Amino acid sequence: MFKHLITISIIILLANISTANAKVRGSSKIDSLPSKILAEQRELLVHLPNNYQQNTELNYPVLYLLDGQRNFSHAAGTLDLLNQSGMAQEMIIIAIKNTHRTRDLTPTYDESYNEWGVSGGADNFLDFIEQELIPYVNKNYRTNNFKILSGHSLGGLLAVYALQSRPELFQAHFAFSPSLWWHDQVIFKDAENFLANTTKLNSYLYLNLGNESGDMLSAFQQYTKLLKTHAAKGFSYNSDIDEQENHSTSALIGQTLAYRNLYATMLCPEEVIIQGLPAIEKFFKMLSEKHGYQIKPSYRAINHAGYIALEKKDIANAIKIFEANVKNYPYKADAYDSLADGLKANGQLNEALKMMNIAIKKSMNENVENNSFKTHLVNLLALIKENNLQSAESVFDEKYAESVEQ
Repeated sequence: MFKHLITISIIILLANISTANAKVRGSSKIDSLPSKILAEQRELLVHLPNNYQQNTELNYPVLYLLDGQRNFSHAAGTLDLLNQSGMAQEMIIIAIKNTHRTRDLTPTYDESYNEWGVSGGADNFLDFIEQELIPYVNKNYRTNNFKILSGHSLGGLLAVYALQSRPELFQAHFAFSPSLWWHDQVIFKDAENFLANTTKLNSYLYLNLGNESGDMLSAFQQYTKLLKTHAAKGFSYNSDIDEQENHSTSALIGQTLAYRNLYATMLCPEEVIIQGLPAIEKFFKMLSEKHGYQIKPSYRAINHAGYIALEKKDIANAIKIFEANVKNYPYKADAYDSLADGLKANGQLNEALKMMNIAIKKSMNENVENNSFKTHLVNLLALIKENNLQSAESVFDEKYAESVEQ
């Protein structure tokens, strides 16, 4: 029997070179919609999260990305890397390709820039987003109520303008090297009044700048000074100047920081996590009420609480917490791996082996790296052998082993 177990272990190790993780995570597609407001067809680049097909009951935030063709690849790739590291929330990306960039992204007409194209169409473009694009996306994709507008340069100007002119339309705004200097800094005509007279605003803003100077720098400094002097309830922001980046690359580094900082505003605090599952659920209920849609307790918070309980030797509670994560996130391989840790600590080695079997199966569907799961499984098999648990052979799914071998 133990020879058979060793054979299975070897099969699992050989699966390192399988094609389980050979495909790109998530999926991308081209979409479009006709716009009566803009009197043209608008093409979209769409990226769906890695787990979009794994749990069809899960709805996602949406990132509306300006200058879509330029920024789509790095925005999607960066988000997926952060998702794998537990440092950002999964979201749908809707990248809007340009037709008349200067027209759509500027709030006022400035004849000085006619060489760039007609300007001053920001309100019309925001009408398109609000009245046509968002309803189209909500109808065709699984979305929740959380929407983000992300833009660079003139796109960053539009993101800030959208915050001031339609503060409820988006729940977060990313503005990378925003062109706040536009038309003699016209954005400031309403900025101070908006910030000073808005007492409550459930929104987040991220701004950054590269090694830029002149009007770009002075306008950025002026706007961040305004942000420091006016703090509406529920509103938070971060701003950075990165001298190692330039105007062209500020969006690349900024998108990473914006994702992470936005996610940090929704993290369950450590002092709540240590109180256990009921406290975590209460926190996310309050967060749901704040943002106007149901937010499940995060996988990361519950998993952390489970391991805190495990460290305290509160094994029964740890198992209960890990089981809650499996229920909330049945597609996540790591949830079963953690539950296996709890069961192993409780001496339930056969049950732990079942969970590891499921974890590796799920990892292939979820398309995540699973080397640590395989090592965990091999170590568990060795522990079972050491404890002479004769029933181990029957617990392991031979059909699964055969599928891995193929």
